[in-house]
Amino acid sequence: AARSRAASPGVQRATGGGNAAQPTEAAAGGGKELSPDQAQEKSPAPANGSNGKTASGDARLKMGVLAFLVVQNSSASLTMRYSKVRPGVEPWNSQTAVLMQEVLKATVCATLLARDGSLGSVFSNRAEALKTAVPAVLYLVQNNLQYVAVTYLDASTYAVMYQLKILTTALLSMLILGKKLSVSQCMSLVLLTAGVSTVVLSQLSVRNAGSKDPSLIWRGVGAVLMSCISSGLAGVSFEKLLKGSSVSLWSRNLHLALYSSVVGFAGLRWSDPELSWRDDFFKGYSVAVWVSIINNAFGGLLIAVVIKYADNILKNFSTSLSIILTAVLSVCFFGTPIIAEFLCGTSMVLYAVFLYSGIGIPAVLRDKGAAGVRPAKCTAVDADAASKKTT
Repeated sequence: AARSRAASPGVQRATGGGNAAQPTEAAAGGGKELSPDQAQEKSPAPANGSNGKTASGDARLKMGVLAFLVVQNSSASLTMRYSKVRPGVEPWNSQTAVLMQEVLKATVCATLLARDGSLGSVFSNRAEALKTAVPAVLYLVQNNLQYVAVTYLDASTYAVMYQLKILTTALLSMLILGKKLSVSQCMSLVLLTAGVSTVVLSQLSVRNAGSKDPSLIWRGVGAVLMSCISSGLAGVSFEKLLKGSSVSLWSRNLHLALYSSVVGFAGLRWSDPELSWRDDFFKGYSVAVWVSIINNAFGGLLIAVVIKYADNILKNFSTSLSIILTAVLSVCFFGTPIIAEFLCGTSMVLYAVFLYSGIGIPAVLRDKGAAGVRPAKCTAVDADAASKKTT
């Protein structure tokens, strides 16, 4: 948290709805914070006896980070889906689950700030703190839409479709922040859209076999699209807000959680005036619901801590492996059908994720990029979490 005060944090939505702020390369005042790999190159060479131990320790750390990101990203969609469609499930209000996520996040952030002795200064600049309300509301909308999406879509389809947040964030970054995309990044967005469209069509063909009304699939698709738009708007507005700001990482996360909680409680009361806070708030809650809440709340905050150890390759591998793991577990536990069209669309999405980050660029596009098109920096959103996950 202390190191993050010097950096201008971006945001990442964890796949499962975490809205933790993530540090980026851009530093306040126009400086540039070195990435872990760059810092290692700049640092003095270690003694000969420590070379092997340092390399081995770095490898183990990166593998641990990779495993954590894969498990967190995959478990987010799986636990949300299971909490909504498990056998004998009693109806429960997903708005209350989102509120509990935000309350848990606020509690953790406040505890860490109190331990650091900086809790009293969180709202010292009230005008600065108030600006966080806009992305907080957008993140609240995104989290609620995610629960709607997993109600109508299986976990693997949701995980693939949610990568459209890359597209929405890129387009909004161009419109609002004036960022430019390289030729390879533009091609990756086209490929991403084509891959997601193929996945949607594959699910419609499976549903037409008689298992579910196709109109329900379109409800889930619409919820994912709106969630990705909310994620992109929140990420871009938060990035614009934090440029030049010296507010710490955990202070911003506390602002987000508190504003989301206040707006969420008001929205819940408005949508259901007859709601009894004692009898109805936790109605239908089970172990699966609590696991989903805890996973989304703490997963997003933990990603904010470990993401600094992950480079683009590691983050993209975690996205790919989590989608594959989600698909495999969906087949094993939910009986989700996997057909050729789904595999084809998923492969297109996975390659688009790597291509957008400048990995695996074909020689023709690489030559065009070197001819003078300046590549844009990726905006981390959410996811992640985000995202999470995932750039």
